[in-house]
Amino acid sequence: MEILETKKVVEDINTFIGSQLWLDFEVLQYDKQKLTIIGSIDISNMHDIEIVFEDIFFVSLPIEWKTDTSRPVLSILEGEKAKILNKKFQVEQGHSIFAFAPEDYPDDFGCYVCAKKIAFNLTSEK
Repeated sequence: MEILETKKVVEDINTFIGSQLWLDFEVLQYDKQKLTIIGSIDISNMHDIEIVFEDIFFVSLPIEWKTDTSRPVLSILEGEKAKILNKKFQVEQGHSIFAFAPEDYPDDFGCYVCAKKIAFNLTSEK
């Protein structure tokens, strides 16, 4: 997946998330290099968004977390922070490190998914 395409997907995800009052996230499934994370105003009901990562290299995040939708929730690490994690985890070329910004955790809390591909599906009709 090209970096410009990846950035566009992350931007679209953040646009949707930013239109919500709040969203809680949960790891739904990891199977054969595919990680599915769902987001919902109420996790006990139908979820509103599925974020799907493919060709996973590493994952470091809680199973469930809350977000502050008034700021970007998902980003692609770049610069020095990306270099540090690339060295620490010996990330193979072609992978991007995606960072979630969970609420109620310190800013330097590592909530990461390192993958080659990202996609999303909106699952609720609003």
